[in-house]
Amino acid sequence: MIAKKFLFILFFVSTFQFGFSQASNVDSYYIPAVNGTKLAMDVYFPEDYNNQKLPVLFEFTRYWRGKEDAKTGKPMASLSKRDKYFLDNDYILAKVDVRGTGASYGVRSGEYTPTEVKDAWYIVDWVVNQQWSDGKVGAYGTSYSGTTAELLCATQHPAIKAVIPGWSDFDVYESPSRPYGMLATSFIAPWSQYVDWLDQNSVENLGASVRRVSEDFPIDAIKEHKNNPIVLEALTASPFKDSKFGDFKFEELDPLHWKKEISESNVPMLVLTSWLDAGTAEGTLLRLQHFTNPQKVVMMPTSHGGRSHASPFVVSDSVVDPIPSVIEQLRLQLNFFDHFIKGNDKGVEDWPTIKYYNFGEESFKQSDIWPPKGQQRIQYFLDANGELNTSSPDEHLGMDEYIVDFSVSTGTNNRWTTQMGKHILNLDNRNAADSLMLTYTTAPLAEPLQITGTPVISLNLSSTHQEGGIFVYLEDVDPSGKSRYITEGGLLLQHRKLSKNDMFDKIPYHSFKKSDASPMSIDKIEEVCFKLHPTSILIKKGHSIRIAISGADKDTFDKVPTEGIPTLNIYRNKTNKSFLELPIIK
Repeated sequence: MIAKKFLFILFFVSTFQFGFSQASNVDSYYIPAVNGTKLAMDVYFPEDYNNQKLPVLFEFTRYWRGKEDAKTGKPMASLSKRDKYFLDNDYILAKVDVRGTGASYGVRSGEYTPTEVKDAWYIVDWVVNQQWSDGKVGAYGTSYSGTTAELLCATQHPAIKAVIPGWSDFDVYESPSRPYGMLATSFIAPWSQYVDWLDQNSVENLGASVRRVSEDFPIDAIKEHKNNPIVLEALTASPFKDSKFGDFKFEELDPLHWKKEISESNVPMLVLTSWLDAGTAEGTLLRLQHFTNPQKVVMMPTSHGGRSHASPFVVSDSVVDPIPSVIEQLRLQLNFFDHFIKGNDKGVEDWPTIKYYNFGEESFKQSDIWPPKGQQRIQYFLDANGELNTSSPDEHLGMDEYIVDFSVSTGTNNRWTTQMGKHILNLDNRNAADSLMLTYTTAPLAEPLQITGTPVISLNLSSTHQEGGIFVYLEDVDPSGKSRYITEGGLLLQHRKLSKNDMFDKIPYHSFKKSDASPMSIDKIEEVCFKLHPTSILIKKGHSIRIAISGADKDTFDKVPTEGIPTLNIYRNKTNKSFLELPIIK
């Protein structure tokens, strides 16, 4: 059963955008990179290729650049529909096993390491000096390879003309390694097991073998992978953002670390992402605001990779086709590459800077700046009887007691599990979950309310335990009383100290560093303030806004504390106010 589960993951990773094929026009190479380490690369040519010079599109992956039958050594179908689409439109594709994976040599000293970034320069430089290259390259990908597409810009190689980072990791610590500072074994453990099987070429578990580069099977390369860290073990031992994950700190393992180099590259980006995909939306908006590269952003209402619709106003317990459709997503990507790599005017300069989906309205909006014009921040105060009001509370001693219920869950098809290939389902009716949490709800709105941006929660609270976590869910409640998930935020309480960060204007920032972490003081009132994941939603007239507070999400995050049941006191009075701050567009 476990093996079947991981075969599904392998299928998902290798067939993004649905369907797969095997091109016959493919050559394989070993290219020396940093310190002479040889990296495996497959180069695919269009079916009608006739020795002409063409641009090359890269995908740097840790999920095998290709597969073969373990018994016969015969190559297996491994090109996605997107790959074939680019080949059919006269691009050469170069798929690379990054250091320490697949058929490549080397040991992985972490994910997205500076060494891996520097490796990419050597690969690009080798390719542009081949007789079939016209000297122009781009990169694309989803998830891991979406991140490596952006990281390619950090090499500042002059041949790079455009990249498409899809559903990529911007701050690796906060998403997906340790969301809210917590450990989420439910999705990290399967991923850890899966990539270990890949690195060790575990044929019995994967049902296939890594594609060889030459006639000889890469036994020596795979032997070197035995020293790769086990991801789950490394994450468990690395609780802070300044902890080392392998040989590098988390702070060195993401595009954020390369802000200066990526911005200086001035490489145009088409950024594809989803409001409900882990923390990729926040990363997308931070990049848009603080990286100077020319950017076009499409913020979708989909699962990870744009595979299916995720809006809780459209989706219940059955899979719904994505918006934009798969073919629309492909055309968008092709037009972007054609414009910036081939120099064919596809009108890309006229695209809005950001096109983003608006829940509730269930349609797209667009803007050339972020936040959009007219944004104001309005506070809604927690009040007696579970009310949420724009007026400040009058009580002197108002407080609500909540005994943490560890059975609370956002289910097994949520914004975090979609990173492992799952569709997002069952967020359209949160009433049962709400009954297990502490909730505060506004009166039905007299007028529609447009929320667009990053909500913030500020709670004056005390706890009976030094350890604990807190989750806050923002929900829409329709006139029938049915509540729908909009977004969420959370925090491991030891990380409650606020820090300064120029990228977070008016938004609370937590460093997640060891020096800023401390246990809660038992039964002492403290202000705990944190951000929720950004969103855009039209709350319709007659609907209400709700926040639901819990101390657990049992199907996603590890239990904190491991022993005992904390009681949280949420204070809502004149002296100790608690409030939700919403970004409203007037």
